[in-house]
Amino acid sequence: MGRIELKLVEENYSIRIERIKQIKSNAYFVKTKDGKEYFLKISRVDKEHVDFILKIFSHLKNTSFKSHLIDFQKTVDGGFYFLDGHKRVYLLCKWIDGRSADFRNVFDLKVAVSVLHNLHKASLSFAEKIKSRFHSSYQEVFQKKYSQVVQMKNIIHQKDSLGYFDEIFLKVLSRFEGRFVESIYMMKKVEEHFKKENQRVLIHHDPAHHNFIFCETGVYLIDFDYAMVDYDVHDFVNLGVRVLKTNDWDINVFRIYLKCLDDKNIIKKFWLQTFWILMYFPQEIWQVGLQYYFEKQPWTEEYFLKRLKGAERIQIGKEMIIKKIAGGIFKCH
Repeated sequence: MGRIELKLVEENYSIRIERIKQIKSNAYFVKTKDGKEYFLKISRVDKEHVDFILKIFSHLKNTSFKSHLIDFQKTVDGGFYFLDGHKRVYLLCKWIDGRSADFRNVFDLKVAVSVLHNLHKASLSFAEKIKSRFHSSYQEVFQKKYSQVVQMKNIIHQKDSLGYFDEIFLKVLSRFEGRFVESIYMMKKVEEHFKKENQRVLIHHDPAHHNFIFCETGVYLIDFDYAMVDYDVHDFVNLGVRVLKTNDWDINVFRIYLKCLDDKNIIKKFWLQTFWILMYFPQEIWQVGLQYYFEKQPWTEEYFLKRLKGAERIQIGKEMIIKKIAGGIFKCH
């Protein structure tokens, strides 16, 4: 962070910075001259979404979930963020000394499930009011992503000569493209039934281990950059895949995870079917292709290949778990 940005932070929050340390690409530890410690974040999302996040916090502060939130510091103007000359959003909150969740630890896993479940319950009335942020149906989301995969293939076939990544991506698709079509077909069969027994809520959408902070005063959930209105099953599929990756695709750990969900009365008939279908969809493969062919992320081909290989491993692992626990995707409903 440059001197100009540091000066903006000091001016907007009326603090004098003694030390600043970068801890992520967009996040910093800040210590002031009067001994206070803060977490400074340059948001990955635009002002409109930050305003949405602040609305979320405003609602949750009046619910039982408030104990899981870390307050944003107010600026000298009375707001909760400021913009720099590049329209980037800066937010500051109190630094919390703690540790991240360990998804290999059953206690931490139970707590993570409980915190997410509490978020979903506390946000019911909020989600009902934010109709403009309702997602499309899962069928439509799947169909859109599959259409993008078809476009990716077209982009490759229009090239005069293929690169190494193109060739490997086509090989991966030759193995897994059918999963996109199968997911659309199966979701079409269950989604209307699922919607009748479930309500939309606010989901965190990024339940990574480092977003659960365990400390002496409790457990905090941080980083709502990707929060959206959806069904709770989406959060729990995301968390489940992270648990599996952390535990080397241990089926016994995943059974414990499912029991944690069942103990909270989260699992219902069509909920569980939707859970398996969402898990089966090749999300990670689609995402790597999106980043390479559409977003054109400035990463090396070696890094893209590493991500693609990881996405392929995840898909294989997800299908193995579905087969062993649910008897295969076509037997799960």
